[in-house]
Amino acid sequence: MYEAFFSLEDPPFVLTPDPRFLLRARGHHEILSSLIHGITSEKGLMALIGDVGTGKTTLCRALVRDLPKDVQSALVLNPFLSGAELVGAIMDDLGVERRGSTAGELVAALGRYLLAAGAEGKTVVVIVDEAQQMSVEALEQVRILSTIETATRKLLQIVLVGQPELEDKLGRWELRQLDQRIRIRCYLKPLSARDTYRYVEHRLRIAGLPGALPFTRGALARVYRHSRGTPRVINLVSDRALLAAFTAGAREVTPDLVKVAVRNLAGERRARRGWRAARPLWRAAPIAATILGFLLLGGAAATAYRSGWRPLASPALSRGEPAGRGPAQPVAVTTGAVAAATPPPPAARPAPSAAEPGAPASEDWRVLLAQVLALWGVKEEHSEQAVKAWPVSAGGVPDVPAVAERYHLAATRLGDIDVADLRAIGLPAIVEVHERSGPRPLLVRRFEGDTAVLTAPAGEEARVRLDSLEASWTRSAWIIWNDVDHIDYTRGMTPAAVRALAARLRALGYLTPPLPTTNNGRLQQAVRRFQSAVGFRPDGVVGLRTILALSRVSAGPASASVAAAR
Repeated sequence: MYEAFFSLEDPPFVLTPDPRFLLRARGHHEILSSLIHGITSEKGLMALIGDVGTGKTTLCRALVRDLPKDVQSALVLNPFLSGAELVGAIMDDLGVERRGSTAGELVAALGRYLLAAGAEGKTVVVIVDEAQQMSVEALEQVRILSTIETATRKLLQIVLVGQPELEDKLGRWELRQLDQRIRIRCYLKPLSARDTYRYVEHRLRIAGLPGALPFTRGALARVYRHSRGTPRVINLVSDRALLAAFTAGAREVTPDLVKVAVRNLAGERRARRGWRAARPLWRAAPIAATILGFLLLGGAAATAYRSGWRPLASPALSRGEPAGRGPAQPVAVTTGAVAAATPPPPAARPAPSAAEPGAPASEDWRVLLAQVLALWGVKEEHSEQAVKAWPVSAGGVPDVPAVAERYHLAATRLGDIDVADLRAIGLPAIVEVHERSGPRPLLVRRFEGDTAVLTAPAGEEARVRLDSLEASWTRSAWIIWNDVDHIDYTRGMTPAAVRALAARLRALGYLTPPLPTTNNGRLQQAVRRFQSAVGFRPDGVVGLRTILALSRVSAGPASASVAAAR
């Protein structure tokens, strides 16, 4: 209903498990990387545990989509199956002809198929959703299927996906053999406050949002406060908030509109509960009235006895309040969600070079920083109240990393960087140009051929040849960016960093399966291909500049890119 009003191509907050809408937060990256590693390295049994509404089914769809081409998958969505029915459903999904009707005959036929697939170098994986609902018989059948193997490899990979009750069921004595065979366990948790904000924006961008985010920062904080980071609840509240804004003719979703959305959703739940509870009342009315009468009489007699048979004064009248109204109830204030939604300012960081003697006025930095934030869709960047609340470094200039963190972005200062690398990174950058009065900050807005378009604090634009810019600037730059993949390269290429990097390079088409688990030659060659594509010298080394360019390419249309064709 509201899609055209907000220039959207698709509904952004549908509850169907569309993998396009999956926000690949750090936890999702780690889970997908672990499961893909477990499947391709033939670990056998794996488990994915997550609470209601955390996005397990969507993650399963994304997992199926991200599997290498030589992996054949079967997705079982109906957990209410007997052992024989489970094997039959797996065979149907894999396209295997059923031969026989008993569980033993079906397992034998499936085993022959798996042996043939393994001989061809294929891997077969079965993903069972809502596994906490499976019977003990069906789970025991899963254990039997996990024993289909040769002397050197597991022929069937199985991923059990379920709510925390699945772990309780696996802890039962009769399922201990199955529990002991699970090699990889992943736990899907609710989103953090920062990832909740990214989640809302990600879904809107995927749905075709062309401009700035319609949700204010306060509105997003209220969405997180109500949802506690549970994606299904985020979808419900965000969808209803956009509908409320559309109904009111408002282009911006404010905290009050989110409050209205939450109240409407709560009202619908109460109405449904009330309707269900009211249906049988006519049958129980006579008995209920009799019982209630005895309870009231008994309560009145007991109260009169304890009070020495004196009439009790009304609390409302004794405090001078109108009759028929009770005293105002105290409101419980929960500070945990607010603290999580609005993180405290980080510790003081080193001041940017603008704070050094002879640097431009701090107001220039505030204006340019606000312009960069506007490129990232931050709507509060120009408000005087928001700017006054920005943390500052020594010299009165904004603390750039702390300001970026307030808007769930990252800020990095690069020193000794040349124009070619700045262009290859392709992200908005505040640079300093030498002038007679001292360094002056300018915003690199975009590249056009052999020129760069720079924006001054006053708003005027200038086209400067790249060689002239190279000769006039201080070779340092502040870059605001969105850390999409959370690849921690600072501790070396750890297994987690390798998994995240390999998954991203594969998604971008620079790496083919099977995904490497170490920083080997295949991974380095993929890094070189990516570096060449964006304009870096292809050395195969993953450093900060490569990570920045990777974040820009990974974010796609949601990135504030300044890259242009050469």
